[in-house]
Amino acid sequence: MLTPLAVLLVEDCVSDAELILRCLRRADCEVESLRVDSEEQMRAALAARAWDIVLSDFNLPGFSAGAALALMRGAGFDLPFIVVSATIGEETAVALMKAGAHDYVMKADLARLAPAVRREITEAAQRRELRRAAEALRDSEERWNFALEGAGYGVWDWDIESGRVLYSECWTAMHGFGVDEVEQSIAGRERLIHPDDLAPVRAALADYLAGAMARYKNEHRARCKDGSWKWVLDNGKIVSRAADGRPLRMICTHVDLSERKRAENALRELNDELETRVDERTRELRQAMAQIIESEKLASLGALVAGVSHELNTPIGNMVLAASALVDQLGEIGAAVEGAKLTRSGLAQALAECREAGAIIVRNGNRASDLIDSFKRVSVDQTSQRRRRFDLRGTVQDSLNALGAVTRRARATVELDIPPGIEMDSFPGHLEQIVNNIIMNSITHGFEGRGGGRILLQAALEDGMIELHYSDDGRGIARALQHKVFEPFYTTKLGQGGSGLGLAIVHNLVQAIFKGRLRLESEPGQGVHLYFSFPAQTPYA
Repeated sequence: MLTPLAVLLVEDCVSDAELILRCLRRADCEVESLRVDSEEQMRAALAARAWDIVLSDFNLPGFSAGAALALMRGAGFDLPFIVVSATIGEETAVALMKAGAHDYVMKADLARLAPAVRREITEAAQRRELRRAAEALRDSEERWNFALEGAGYGVWDWDIESGRVLYSECWTAMHGFGVDEVEQSIAGRERLIHPDDLAPVRAALADYLAGAMARYKNEHRARCKDGSWKWVLDNGKIVSRAADGRPLRMICTHVDLSERKRAENALRELNDELETRVDERTRELRQAMAQIIESEKLASLGALVAGVSHELNTPIGNMVLAASALVDQLGEIGAAVEGAKLTRSGLAQALAECREAGAIIVRNGNRASDLIDSFKRVSVDQTSQRRRRFDLRGTVQDSLNALGAVTRRARATVELDIPPGIEMDSFPGHLEQIVNNIIMNSITHGFEGRGGGRILLQAALEDGMIELHYSDDGRGIARALQHKVFEPFYTTKLGQGGSGLGLAIVHNLVQAIFKGRLRLESEPGQGVHLYFSFPAQTPYA
């Protein structure tokens, strides 16, 4: 394919011009040309159209290659300019090259012309591309700097090889300096960094230059003109590299963080104050909860005393009645003996009645003794909270015995499905407290407005874990409320004697004392199911 070529010939000899064009056409160039031989003609030709190259004879009548070159440069054209002459001295050629000519070719050696033309056209295209890129970069940097300055961001520009650092007006104004009052070097920049922050800044910059970070980003304190320190954020990127990858230029934005740091400090102070308040309120809440728990413990013991009185009343009453009958019977026997009226059959009947009364006294005495032992164990466990080995079924049964009066009054049936022989090494008092609280919760909330209810306690030992299942057939708990029932002070009996601590204490005891888990399942109208899981031997730590 032929290469299009627009040639402006500054030549007064028509034959020489034809010879030059013939050489170019032989080199596969599709030439369009115009020959001029005066300043006026050349000026008009430059204005008329675009040219790829200017080929000029050295000396023309009234005109010259030097004048043609000056005219082209003065008109603002950057075209390849090659001097084609029959006679030109070396000094003259060098002078023309210094003035802006790109090459010279002797007319006796026109074989060099086509390669020189191609080379200079290629280099001219490269120069134009570089100029366009530089102009685009300059325009981009101007827009970028304008945007950053408008946003209040300072800019510092570091020539890495020379160490020179340029600062924008916004950067210097941010620190109270004039434009010429900041040393424009990387060493001068480091002297403006707080001594405590200098090592981290250097380390972050070294990591970025080594490729360990995608962008350079660092917060530090920078000195102001008045000697104060200002928190700033540098955010930068390498914008130019050498052919071997070495960084040559880096540009960073510089943001004032003073307001943000003041806000952070204010927020930190507020958080500290809030934490102090929370700690104080937490201590007060813990004290209040401890007092309420102690009150509930005393109330539980009060209920225990009432239960003891009620439970013992029947066997003791039976014993008193039988003893009174026995005394009366013995009185009648004595009177019969004194009156000589005692018969054999009468004595036998009297002795039978005495044996029956004695049996009643013994039976009810044993019952009272068992009840007292059960109540004593519950009382000691709940007051001392001592750790010991105990039988799970027996401990739960002791709790049910203590609550017997309460459950009968509520017409609640409690069934126990716990096999004997399941031993625990733990705190029986806390276990009894759990049983008491969940049964009282069923009576107070689950069976309210109903003529009694059914409670079932089941347990099994599996791989060292106690799996205890508690259920009732009460009213149940709505799903929307189930996440609240273990919260302290949540109660549906507010102002009616309910503290809202019953199930919260149960939950805390299961987790904190027994190191176990508690799960609730319930549906309205289908009762409550509580699933406890805890080690048979409570961990010591």
